[in-house]
Amino acid sequence: MKSALRKLISEGPDGTVARLAYQLVVGLGAAGILSLCYFNASAAGVGRSVDLMSAFDASVPFIPWTWWIYFPGYIGGLLLSMVSFKNLDTYYRTLGAVLVAQAFCALIFLMYPSDFPRPVDAGPGLTGDAIRWFWTVDPPNNTFPSTHVAVSVIAALGMWRDGNRMRYVAAVMALGVIITVHTTKQHYLVDTIGGICVALLAFRVFFRSAPAGAPALA
Repeated sequence: MKSALRKLISEGPDGTVARLAYQLVVGLGAAGILSLCYFNASAAGVGRSVDLMSAFDASVPFIPWTWWIYFPGYIGGLLLSMVSFKNLDTYYRTLGAVLVAQAFCALIFLMYPSDFPRPVDAGPGLTGDAIRWFWTVDPPNNTFPSTHVAVSVIAALGMWRDGNRMRYVAAVMALGVIITVHTTKQHYLVDTIGGICVALLAFRVFFRSAPAGAPALA
């Protein structure tokens, strides 16, 4: 039983469909842990948030349609990453980096909660409705550092380390998130910088002993 479980973890199930399903289930499990950290830490910071507005942040216009790049692009990028990794060792390390980055960000949310003032009007039509729904789900008081930026960057770095052909898509999606966190008025510039720094640090921690193209765990 133990040897079978070890083989499953190290090599994944046999068959392409089963392998993709396994990676998706593992990834969604990690996403569930992320959500628990994110929302619980955010709730604890309500009523004691600070404003980190800079001249850059104030100058960036609110562009509602870019929300479709920001949030659906973020979710789509993560789902794509979950099923695209060729090497399970790289996949596990990437997930580990994501979880550590999220835990670190949650700790900062608790100690130094910040919020971004939401625009008065999300705009008309489907886009406006989608943004208003999103605002009811995602609290505004968990901005620094940006976990959406951190997770997107780690996923792109992991895909790049994995060397698979979808790495370019993951990189473009991460760049899209980095840009649209500002045009959707979700984050400050310092949040983005902080998210990138957290991503690089967490990725370094989990990959410092892993050579590029390392085989799956035996």
